[in-house]
Amino acid sequence: MVQMMTDRELVGPHNWPGSMPDPDELDQRLRHRLAVDGLISRESGRLVVELTDGRAIGDVTWRSERWGPSPKSRCLAFGIALLPQHRGHGYGTEAQRLLIGHLFDLDRELNRIQSDTAIDNLAERRSLDKIGMIEEGRIREAEFRDGQYYDHVVYGILRSEWQTLGESAR
Repeated sequence: MVQMMTDRELVGPHNWPGSMPDPDELDQRLRHRLAVDGLISRESGRLVVELTDGRAIGDVTWRSERWGPSPKSRCLAFGIALLPQHRGHGYGTEAQRLLIGHLFDLDRELNRIQSDTAIDNLAERRSLDKIGMIEEGRIREAEFRDGQYYDHVVYGILRSEWQTLGESAR
């Protein structure tokens, strides 16, 4: 995870935040967070995406968002990063599908899960469409990358929609 998070080529242009701390410092931070908080909670988390043979190929993360003051206005937002050689094979789509089911199971009160991606990230947009998420709107100039601002597209899925999809569609 540290190597991927500190190498622009590995994490890809849509997940590169700019300069990152020294890899050793980042490793220390991740180990500390794991020891103190763990990597999974109802509010945020990070899971490694791995192949059936155990090889790690990326990660999925989530964080709590809120659309209003009521605690029932809370939702979870997720993202994914895969190593370049594992993109385009359906692994990301499957990982995100499994994550949505996991997050709805983790928090029975959760009504909504969302994700957003850069408007030019066509592969991720297709992936979100495939798992049944609904494109809900455009956030103008949300992301600063490579010297310019990019629009993002927000996708969402409600618990009732997820349940309607049924096991066969998932």
